[in-house]
Amino acid sequence: MDMNQYLSMFIDESNDHLQSLNESMMGLEANPEDISIVQVIFRSAHTLKGMAATMGFEDLASLTHQMENVLDLVRNNKLRMQDFIFDTLFKSLDALESMVQDITAGGEGKADVTAIVSALQAIVRGEIPAAGGAASAPAAAQSSAELQITLDEFQYSVLDQSLQEGHQYCILTWQSARTVSSKQYGHIWFLISWSVQEKWSNPSLRFRI
Repeated sequence: MDMNQYLSMFIDESNDHLQSLNESMMGLEANPEDISIVQVIFRSAHTLKGMAATMGFEDLASLTHQMENVLDLVRNNKLRMQDFIFDTLFKSLDALESMVQDITAGGEGKADVTAIVSALQAIVRGEIPAAGGAASAPAAAQSSAELQITLDEFQYSVLDQSLQEGHQYCILTWQSARTVSSKQYGHIWFLISWSVQEKWSNPSLRFRI
């Protein structure tokens, strides 16, 4: 069977499934106990695996199969979602996106996903690293007094103006529990604004993922 005639359809449907997977994963991250979301993710991964296998993209099919194994445990209440699992699944989606992009560009969708597959298999075996391991200890041990902050000229001028007008300021730090992918989340940003025309400070914090 000549698969070239189906390639365009495969790419379109793969991108649709990847978008659905990304959106569902973010929904699951906000509601990690919602098994109905896991079911949606599992079905999308299963469909993508079948499509990839049919088209002969074995690396893509193999990775989605490993994802299925993890998701199957979660949807059957044999495994609870946690940071390491989220991180590994998001990395899997990044890899899948790269594979589909390669196929779109005329490639074979090949990628070295050995580390991701090993992590997924470890999760299935129950070998999940404890949160806040030794590797993160030095960062956690850093005191607030040691925190170094670098401001550019514009940021410094805004801060200086606020201080001259009698406003107070504080230092906010934010630390992610896992590595955040810009492909999944877009840009993470926050903005603190002061109402400099009023007699009192009215800080507002906006955070978007």
